[in-house]
Amino acid sequence: MKFLRDTTPFTQVLFTLITIVLGGIFISLAGFLFCLIFFGISFEELSVMLTDFNQPRNLMFLKAFQILQTVGMFILPPLVIVWSLDDKPLRFFKLDTKPGGFMLFMVCAVILAGGPVIEWSSIVNQHLVLPGWMNAVETWMRNSEDQANDITVAFLSGKGIGSLFSNLFIVALLPAIGEELLFRGLLQNLIKKMTQSSHWGIWITAAIFSALHLQFFGFLPRLLLGALFGYLLEWTGTLWLPVIAHFINNATGVIVYFITGEGLEQDQSEISIFNNSTFFWALASGVILFFLLRNLYRKRVEESVSVANESIQIQDIDKVE
Repeated sequence: MKFLRDTTPFTQVLFTLITIVLGGIFISLAGFLFCLIFFGISFEELSVMLTDFNQPRNLMFLKAFQILQTVGMFILPPLVIVWSLDDKPLRFFKLDTKPGGFMLFMVCAVILAGGPVIEWSSIVNQHLVLPGWMNAVETWMRNSEDQANDITVAFLSGKGIGSLFSNLFIVALLPAIGEELLFRGLLQNLIKKMTQSSHWGIWITAAIFSALHLQFFGFLPRLLLGALFGYLLEWTGTLWLPVIAHFINNATGVIVYFITGEGLEQDQSEISIFNNSTFFWALASGVILFFLLRNLYRKRVEESVSVANESIQIQDIDKVE
């Protein structure tokens, strides 16, 4: 596997994307064979079980499959690929630097402040109307979105503290770790090298991150979230903060649904894009988010200058000696 070290960043990106797809296919086949061998469940029966969420047994299978898919597509591939690229994977992933208390506070503030902007982008996205000749595609996209929402509701509909913690693990913690390892820790790094641009690396990775969710009417908010996570990594120098931000974002949805019985991602296609309250909060949110991110960026620049000055001073002392 260490042959990847001698290849171009483009080849490494391509290999990573192929590995993700093959990992998903392998996990699906492995899950099917496991059900067939150990439970005697045929493919037809499994298809029904994964669409009928009213039965607790079916929901259990769905959650188990989700865990396997997250591990097989988003956690194992980046670990294996980075091991083949660098002898120090923690350094490659930028997990060797622990964030301080100020940075943790800032990340929490960024996620909370960005909520209205993300919500407004979701409303804009759901107003997407394709040309008439693409009606069939739009219908398929909306049906896929409805099915994904049904699965999300089924996941979050359980009652009790046990269900809450299992949902936090499956919906918030595992995706936060796996998706940040893969997209920000690995892909963003490789695409940044390929394009020789931090911004291109962040936005291309964010687009791939959003597209792989296969929820087309949620593409824009996930694109913005992916870019936000990318800039958090770029401007803080540690992957821990995007992981924490990702967890907070997902966990907020889980907890809100547990308390209210209503998800954060509802059908917003009937809400006006320029609804006074929605647009006002999005605008205010954007301003606050801008200053928070600006502060993070300045903090990072100041730390870089400080480190550079210390290095110069050490070199001057060595010369004197």
